[in-house]
Amino acid sequence: MSFLIDTHAHLDFPELFSRLDEVLKNAKEFNVLKIISISTNLNRIQNIINISKMYPEIFFSVGVHPNEVLKDKNFCNYELMLKLSKDLKCVAIGECGLDYHFGNEDKVKQKKSFISQINVSRDTGLPLVIHSRDADDDMIEILQREYKNGHFKAVLHCFSSGINLATCGLDLGFFISFSGIVTFKSAKLIQEIASFVPKDQILVETDSPYLSPVPLRGKVNEPKNCYYTAKFIAEIRNVNFDEFVLQLYNNSLKMFNKLLK
Repeated sequence: MSFLIDTHAHLDFPELFSRLDEVLKNAKEFNVLKIISISTNLNRIQNIINISKMYPEIFFSVGVHPNEVLKDKNFCNYELMLKLSKDLKCVAIGECGLDYHFGNEDKVKQKKSFISQINVSRDTGLPLVIHSRDADDDMIEILQREYKNGHFKAVLHCFSSGINLATCGLDLGFFISFSGIVTFKSAKLIQEIASFVPKDQILVETDSPYLSPVPLRGKVNEPKNCYYTAKFIAEIRNVNFDEFVLQLYNNSLKMFNKLLK
């Protein structure tokens, strides 16, 4: 039997939180055994922590999304994130990074927050969950510079960027994670990248409640739908589905090794 881990979901968002028992039941029916509920704003982190205490299959990250830096006074609070990361069920730092899609007025704070979270990741050994949108050049520059300052583990989550950023991430030993976007007809470049990422550096996620994969596009996404994304990628890579899912499962445990504790 093949098992999956949803490495990136937002279980505290109302679309999922309001029916969490049903969401987890559905996940189990699709053999999604563990779920990482991702932090975007430290003002809401306690709810994510509480969820992880209620359900053994739920883990969490601690961090601030780049689009939240103007809404979160702790957007670069190293000490707070370091303290929260010591929780046994905290398995990652982030999601953090750069997002210039909605404008550039907060670029300085985004970069400051991102580098602060890189430092937390580096000092704790926990993997960094990186969000990057419309910011490839700055992202590559920061990653290459910061990696020279000291090793850290990372995953380029919900990958929707270009080949240059993919290559940069792979060269640094990072993982690349694909969401339902890869199943969209318009996502030819993302499909191309998903075809050549080494088998030991690839992950899947939902980023739920957003980005449902085909054939569920337009509906509320949830962790069970990792199955459809994994199935699609196995097909475009022309590999056996069960073997690919086993590889994904092992990759998830390798990257987020506190899932094993």
